[in-house]
Amino acid sequence: MSSVGPHEQDVEEGIAPWDGRRVPMTLLGGYLGSGKTTILNELLRATDRPLAVLVNDVGEINIDTRLLQKRSGDTLELTGGCVCCSMREGLGAALAELRARPTPPDHVIIELSGVADPTQVLPWTNSDGFRLDGLIILVDATVAVVQLGDERLRPLLERQISAADLVVVTKSELVNVDQRAMVERAVLDVSPGVPVVDDLDGTVGSTLLDLGTRRGRDVTAVPPPTLLDPHRIELHPLPRPTSEAALRDLLEGLSDDVVRAKGVAEGPDGSRLLIQVVGRRRRVTPLPHAEDQEPTDLVVIRV
Repeated sequence: MSSVGPHEQDVEEGIAPWDGRRVPMTLLGGYLGSGKTTILNELLRATDRPLAVLVNDVGEINIDTRLLQKRSGDTLELTGGCVCCSMREGLGAALAELRARPTPPDHVIIELSGVADPTQVLPWTNSDGFRLDGLIILVDATVAVVQLGDERLRPLLERQISAADLVVVTKSELVNVDQRAMVERAVLDVSPGVPVVDDLDGTVGSTLLDLGTRRGRDVTAVPPPTLLDPHRIELHPLPRPTSEAALRDLLEGLSDDVVRAKGVAEGPDGSRLLIQVVGRRRRVTPLPHAEDQEPTDLVVIRV
């Protein structure tokens, strides 16, 4: 899906599914060959919760046969409740198929085509039943500098990088330290201030997506950290109760190496507030009654 067709520009709203619950949605973009499908495979192999992955061609995912339960047309049903759906009939049709399911997925990941302009897809992330969790753009360390210097490719790559909440540099193990630094400088030249994460050992990308999902009723739960993790997971207690203004001040005070954070706070009236950080996207929003849960600590990932 290189772009959203004119008939899909206006997102139709209807009756909210799943009793008003909103499923977080991540857009995963990047130019051709940047490693999107590889990261999705890593995530699907490692996850223990039901995800929905929307792709142009389900055949490109190369699902491990041990994970595949059944195939129905352009839909793959996987173990653990995961599902992969094709967007051949359009993103709107794929989202409608998800809404028709009696049980929502924990998280939706949309793999944008290598030549997609993410800004054309962003309106869909706030359609009924969904909310934007973040836009992550991958760049290939082995070719990014050359591609950004190509006058034919640069306009598209600039649109992708400029829209990103977070940029993940892939295939870093194939270049040296100086070349990695050149890639980061090239990205920041396009979008000053965007957080850039080096996926040196090939695990950071799927980890950043994994925090967007939930275990049981907890939107912030993540696997326990180990000494081999390429990132640091921290828990920060949140005051109870607290206000949206205080939480926004807290987020503004986070250090630049924080690339992911989530938590649920208690408002002055007992309501719940959802805290989300993906790169430079930082939001505090009311948590709908359908998603109600006990307040949590703020889970923070630094890299």
